[in-house]
Formats: sequence, C-alpha cells, structure tokens
Amino acid sequence: MRKLLLPLLIACGDPQPEPLWLTEGFYEWTCKDYQDHSEIVVSTNTCEDNDSGLHWLIAESHLTYGSGFKRKLDKTPNWKIDCLYQTELPLIDDYCIEVEGVTLTAYVDPATWSGALWGD
Repeated sequence: MRKLLLPLLIACGDPQPEPLWLTEGFYEWTCKDYQDHSEIVVSTNTCEDNDSGLHWLIAESHLTYGSGFKRKLDKTPNWKIDCLYQTELPLIDDYCIEVEGVTLTAYVDPATWSGALWGD
C-alpha cells in the first residue's frame, strides 16, 4: 500500500519551473581566445529572482560540430545595484571561431490565470 501512495504524494508536490527561452535581445555574450583556453561570457540584466518566480538562468553554447556546454548564471556581487547575472563557459579544446551561438533559458514559476480575468 505504501508503494502505491508514494508516487501520488510526489506527483502532488510543488509545480516544477517551466522553461522560457529568451530571444537574443534579452542577453549578451562574448567570446575571447587566450593562449591556453577560450571563454564565452554570458550576461543579462534582470532584477527578477527566486522571490519573484525566477528559479534559474541557464546559458548553453552551440558549437559548429554540435556539442555544447550548459551553465547556470549567478548574480554578480553588485546585483542589488545593477541586476546583472553572469557566467563563463570555458572552451578547453575549442576556439571562438567554432562557436555558432549561445542561448539563454529562464526557468520560472508556471503561469497562472488567477486574477487575470474579471479581477479574480
């Protein structure tokens, strides 16, 4: 009986964050080649955080041969002033010329219709 109830209890937990794929107008990325490695820097400005429903910002690099790397953006030390999130995506055996692009996905609380119609 306990085995039957466990999946039901897990299914009734908090809703999981939903992905929101951001267009390039919402973030910036640059790539620099150094002597021993290359690095992509991804940044975005938003004052949203966990309290307002933003759980994670995930950057993903896309390389010419298809594979990529994902990493979570973190608040910078001055976030309370400039609302800047940033991360670095290291390229160990690759160069910036091989980067086709970078995408950014925000994981947010699921949308609700509560209060959207007729002042509910």
